[in-house]
Amino acid sequence: MIKKLLSKLFKRIAFDDERESIEKYLSQSSNTYDLEQRIRELDHKNKYNRFYL
Repeated sequence: MIKKLLSKLFKRIAFDDERESIEKYLSQSSNTYDLEQRIRELDHKNKYNRFYL
């Protein structure tokens, strides 16, 4: 039971850290075109679309 709880907690923390790093990366875009390019790049790597399932 403890192992299961710790596993879920770790997944949640890792998910939050990844989301924050993606948000930071996207916030560094200089304009709308750059933002769209970064989103496409993340989509291509299948990292961006996981947050909207």
